[in-house]
Amino acid sequence: MEEESKIAIAALVVSLVALVTTVSQVLSQLFATADGYRRCQTSIIGGWGGQTHRKFRWSELRFETIYTTPRFSLMPYTGKTVSFEMGGMTNRRVQEYNPLDGTPEMIEKTYATPLHQTSDLTFFNWFNEMASWVRFIDALHSNAAQTRMLATSTKRTGVEHQEDHLKGATLATSSKGGMLRHEVGWNGYMIPMVTSQQHSWDFVPPDVIRPLAIATLQDIAIFSRRLGMRWKTFEPSEGILRAEGNRHTVDSTTVRSVGLVVQFSIPDPLRYRNSFTELYIPTMPADKMGFGILPGDRNLSIPDHTIGTPAECLARTHEIDIQAGDTLKEWMNENGWTPGFSDIIGLAAPMIRLPGTTIIKVPRPAVYEAGLTLQQEGIVVFHNRLRDLIKERELEGVSISQQTYWVLRQLDELSEYGQQWLDEKSSRGNKTPIGFLDDLHKRHVMTTEYFVSLNKTTGSEETEYQVFRYTDLMYSHIKHAVDYVSTAFEILKAGKARNHYGQKVQGWITEGAHVYFDMIPKIIETMKQKGCDNAPLVEEAWFTMMLRAFLWHRTHLMVEGKTVPSQHWGSRLPVYIG
Repeated sequence: MEEESKIAIAALVVSLVALVTTVSQVLSQLFATADGYRRCQTSIIGGWGGQTHRKFRWSELRFETIYTTPRFSLMPYTGKTVSFEMGGMTNRRVQEYNPLDGTPEMIEKTYATPLHQTSDLTFFNWFNEMASWVRFIDALHSNAAQTRMLATSTKRTGVEHQEDHLKGATLATSSKGGMLRHEVGWNGYMIPMVTSQQHSWDFVPPDVIRPLAIATLQDIAIFSRRLGMRWKTFEPSEGILRAEGNRHTVDSTTVRSVGLVVQFSIPDPLRYRNSFTELYIPTMPADKMGFGILPGDRNLSIPDHTIGTPAECLARTHEIDIQAGDTLKEWMNENGWTPGFSDIIGLAAPMIRLPGTTIIKVPRPAVYEAGLTLQQEGIVVFHNRLRDLIKERELEGVSISQQTYWVLRQLDELSEYGQQWLDEKSSRGNKTPIGFLDDLHKRHVMTTEYFVSLNKTTGSEETEYQVFRYTDLMYSHIKHAVDYVSTAFEILKAGKARNHYGQKVQGWITEGAHVYFDMIPKIIETMKQKGCDNAPLVEEAWFTMMLRAFLWHRTHLMVEGKTVPSQHWGSRLPVYIG
């Protein structure tokens, strides 16, 4: 009996082992139906892997892998999570967008990897095997943190802004008491944001080995440029995107049934977090310039201008004046220059720099940006010619407007900064003194206020109304400025060169600045044809416009690099990040 009991117990144990083994095999095979589950773990997608789970499909007796990845967007910065109600009446839900601003709260919410806290080689290798968008999130956090670090919260003389001007709208106030609003989403701080999106691995094609994040073509172009990369190739229709710079690279490939997939690469992730050498003004107007679009100042009703390619520059000039376009075409065919037309950058663009920050870099919107409104010789000759003109008229007893005196006074005061004001190469990087930048910012706001109010003072019921538009004055200037180089060479050839006021670079550049001043009667005549028959007004407005351009170029530093074709601005084409 005892022996039979032992045999029965042994048989029971064997049966239980067989049962456990069979159940384990069944469960193993069942869990194995969760295709892609192992590719959605924390070892691959960082903290986002914590939201990966299996969902059982009873109708198919299998598990489905549900994973979460970020969707990148560009939105106005508010300093906190932004929520939107999504869906219809029956499936309404709240979608949260978290800013990648480098704050501890948002780093935690977006599962950013704190590289600076470890130097473990195992972690280094593991990090390199992760999805590249994990590193992309971390890089954007670091970029935003450095941007915010260079922004101050103090009030500067003449330019007032909110306690934290990167949050919400920025208000620029002049000493005259007027106010010009930098709208949120237009010239306010735009920051990358992410929201969580759930996906099923059932819809992932076999060519994809890691979960993909998603962004738009426009935002990928902006994010890459803000991280200091320059576009080498940007041909989405061919499936080719490549950018590099500032220790980063972006490469692309086309995945069947998915579309364009980009890979973000960091050669040395252990040290990159504090290695950014380029920080750009994080606003929509600055971003537009990376697409070859020159933003127009909305305060002055100036439209945007596409000038990213030589053909676009030529087309814009022909729109201004056919003869001027033909003249510019000759110069472009000869040496690629766009003399005179390049002035449109400083004349049309708004004050893109945000008050209270030393960040002044913007992408160069055109192939050729040099011009007399940028160069030192243009400022020096203009300043001296204006001073000489006022002295001459004072001796002759000719009336001089208060605005003309005001322009001269600004130039006199700015000249006290010495080479910092005169030399266009003095503003390198983001280390220009903030007091200097805020002073110039204030003066630029005052010139804008002058033109905003000008339409209100150019006519009355008693006198014939004179129509003044800033764009008319700007286009009149460009119409005649495109020919300044050939005119300067003719003067030099005739041996009639004028005072170069001690400038080291003489010849056609300084003489060209004199030619600019000589254009005033032609500009007055052109403005008369456009409906503004008021010579003193046009003259003082031109003086103010030139000062405005000088100020713009000293408060912004254009960084060279290939522009993205303008047709891709606003593109919602989905781009996946591997």
